[in-house]
Amino acid sequence: MADIVPFRGIRYAASRGRALGQLLAPPYDLISLEQRDELLRRNPHNIVHVTVGDDRPGDSPTSNKYTRAGEYWAAWQLEGVLRRDPAPAFYPLEQSFWAPDGRHVKRRGFMAAVRLHEFREGIIVPHEKTLTAPKADRLELLKAVKANLSPLFGLYRDEGRATARAIDEFTTGHEPVAEADSDDGVRHRLWRVDAPEAVAAFRALTARERIVIADGHHRYETCLAYRRLLDEQQPGLPEDGGHHYALFFLCPMSDPGLILFPTHRLIYGLRDFSAAAFVQALSRFFTVDTLPEDIRRPAGRAWAVSKLAEHAGKSTAFLMVTHEDQKARVLTLRDDADLEAAELPRNETLRALDVTVLHGAVLQHLLGLSPRAIEAQENVTYVRDAGEAVNRVLSGEHPVGFLLNPTPMWQVEAVGEMGETMPQKSTYFYPRLQSGLVMRDVNPRDVP
Repeated sequence: MADIVPFRGIRYAASRGRALGQLLAPPYDLISLEQRDELLRRNPHNIVHVTVGDDRPGDSPTSNKYTRAGEYWAAWQLEGVLRRDPAPAFYPLEQSFWAPDGRHVKRRGFMAAVRLHEFREGIIVPHEKTLTAPKADRLELLKAVKANLSPLFGLYRDEGRATARAIDEFTTGHEPVAEADSDDGVRHRLWRVDAPEAVAAFRALTARERIVIADGHHRYETCLAYRRLLDEQQPGLPEDGGHHYALFFLCPMSDPGLILFPTHRLIYGLRDFSAAAFVQALSRFFTVDTLPEDIRRPAGRAWAVSKLAEHAGKSTAFLMVTHEDQKARVLTLRDDADLEAAELPRNETLRALDVTVLHGAVLQHLLGLSPRAIEAQENVTYVRDAGEAVNRVLSGEHPVGFLLNPTPMWQVEAVGEMGETMPQKSTYFYPRLQSGLVMRDVNPRDVP
């Protein structure tokens, strides 16, 4: 099944504490314009200069944020800001953090170069659809920098907890090669494993397993596109060349630190939207419970979110917030709902997903949004924080928003195993992996 190999990581010379923490950044798709600007100012060598960059007056096809990213990447290595490790290795990673329920949690896995496969091969599988614009952006960056700057997040089965034993065996008595806190309060500790027997043990972990992409679908598809591009432009490149691999963080599905959050949907650009008329239309599929608490108050907002949480794992439900009447309503799918009329997928696993029902029955069937418009984000904005989602609707920025419960891990696994995909932005694995801990050159002539 999945073929993984060690690689020569490229890491910051600064490897501890605040010195390293100031150089890390969240994944590109989580960085707001304000946060980008703050990170750009924070340190001239913060990785965001490469992963995101900034558009400037006078930019052209030959001089822009992508070409600057390539220049930074090359210059930082020449200056010694970034250093290449002396030998190929796997990189165990431990992230420790406080979970929403107050527990102190550790999530553990390891960084590896994973051989690319088309999704149809069933070895590396997605679990959700992608959007068009991010893939074009990431391809331009990859072409300019020729490196994996942020790890993809992959999940695999490990019911026997062999990964935990392998990490314990190596990390006990060994100091991490990098350790820092990120802005979200997560402690990151990174080790290097390059001893032949340990490398063999880590390679065996996925030898019989397929990998489900948890996060990084756009970047994985970008890696596939880049591989095809190089093979077309340079016939005869090695079939095991570096462009046939991508940097992954690999984590067992059974890891106790694996936590999923939902991503909420805010709608805009609707013509003549009426909350009352829409509630009437919703009754065709849902039981609509208008909540009595005032959601303009923090206590009322928290109570409304807690009412949605009561349905988690029990029934398909959403929390709908409308600007017109400043109300929150819990929508619960009726047992007698005619989902055939909503043209939901025939696959029973997909039909059981909250997010599938929301997209099919509500966004497409009742609001009339096309799948293409949703994919292009012409009428939908995705927000991860429930409080922000409610505030943006109440303020009038959006006429209506829908809050979801997290997708359970077993459903993510089931969808990936069946070769199906959820709607885009169906899951949010917390904490996100930081850019800048360890990176990897993509050299088509570098054969592992």
